[in-house]
Amino acid sequence: MKTIKIGKKYIRGILILICTIIANYGIFTAPKSDKQTLEQELMQNQQILQQTNAVAQAKTKPITEPPTDAKQKKNSESTQKTISVIGDSIFLGAAPSFQKIQKNAIIDAKISRQVYQGIDVAKKMKKKGKLGDIVIISLGTNGTFNPATGEKLISCIGKKRSIYWVNAYGKNMEWQKEVNTSIQKLAEKHSNVHVISWAKEAKKHPDWFYQDGTHLNTKGQKG
Repeated sequence: MKTIKIGKKYIRGILILICTIIANYGIFTAPKSDKQTLEQELMQNQQILQQTNAVAQAKTKPITEPPTDAKQKKNSESTQKTISVIGDSIFLGAAPSFQKIQKNAIIDAKISRQVYQGIDVAKKMKKKGKLGDIVIISLGTNGTFNPATGEKLISCIGKKRSIYWVNAYGKNMEWQKEVNTSIQKLAEKHSNVHVISWAKEAKKHPDWFYQDGTHLNTKGQKG
């Protein structure tokens, strides 16, 4: 009887283990497949960006500081506004689709980019004459940032440029609320900073995302 009882415990343990493996199989395998597809897309988009940015730069004259003189300002307003983007992997995913709409936009988007890293990007873009009249910031997905960092980024871009900050969204992003509150406060403090509420729009389209609930699939990139 004792032997049979021990056998039952072993059998029960094996059954629990099998059930656990079956239950977690979809969780472990599907995201891995998603991850491989996503990585391939992002690498491909990085290569596309290098080519399209080179074409955009060839067509566009180096961008200087926005004019302060009234006459110069009037003349500049007759020309098309230039657009630059500083982003992370979310914008990198959407970059080719975005450049179909804004063909001359200069996009600098990179995987895992934090807000503080955007400061150096803005400085380099400004130095090379790539920082446009309109600057889109798509940062905050990869972690929180302190107000001083946000202020420094905005200051680096400058008051004469219009800044549109795309706020963060992630189905399981713990810091989303904190990041978006920081972005909103910066916008309230600076008249040239505006918020594009990606978090609000993204909720309406769950089919736009890979299983991580953050990165855009093909449909989401177009959307």
